[in-house]
Amino acid sequence: MARKRTALADADELDLVPIMNLVTILIPFILMASSFVTLAVIDSTLPAIGQPQQVEQDPDDKPPLMLSLMVTNMGITVAGADAVLFPEGAPELAEGEDRPPTIPCPGSECSDLESYDFAELTRILGMIKDEYPDDENVILVPESRIPYELIVKVMDHSREDVDAKNADGTPRTLFPFVVIAGGAE
Repeated sequence: MARKRTALADADELDLVPIMNLVTILIPFILMASSFVTLAVIDSTLPAIGQPQQVEQDPDDKPPLMLSLMVTNMGITVAGADAVLFPEGAPELAEGEDRPPTIPCPGSECSDLESYDFAELTRILGMIKDEYPDDENVILVPESRIPYELIVKVMDHSREDVDAKNADGTPRTLFPFVVIAGGAE
C-alpha cells in the first residue's frame, strides 16, 4: 500500500518550472517595451475669467504691451494694446482695403506649415522684446481650422530665439508665458 500512496502524492504536485521560466522572460521584455512610450507637455495657461483688473499706471511708464499673435490661413498678425504692430512701419493701404497680416504668407493663403515665415516671426518678436524687456506674456489666438502642429511651432518660436544666444550660450528668451485664446476668425 505504501507504493500506491507515494505514486499518488507525486502525481498531485504541479510542475511550475515552465511558468516561472515564462515570467522570467516576460518581465524584462515588458520593462523594455514600456520605455518606448513617452509623453510631452507644453506649458500653457488659459485666459482669466472675469473682468480685467484696473491697475494704476504712472504717466511716465509705457502702456502695457498686451502682445497677441493671431494665426490665420493668411499669415500671422502681431498685435499689442488693441493695435496691429508693424515694427518697420505699416504698409500703404488703398481705401477700403483690409490691413494685411504682419507676416503674410506668399500668395493669397498659407497652404501648409512651411508656408509660414517663422524666422520673420522670431525677428519681429525679438525687436518687440528689445523695446519691452520686462514683458513675458504672449496671447496666441489661432483660427479654429489651424492645425495643432502650427500652433506648437508658433509657440516654440515665440518662447525663444535659438539663433540669438545669451552670454552663457543658452537661446535668448522672448515671451516664455503663452496664453492660448480662441476667437480669430
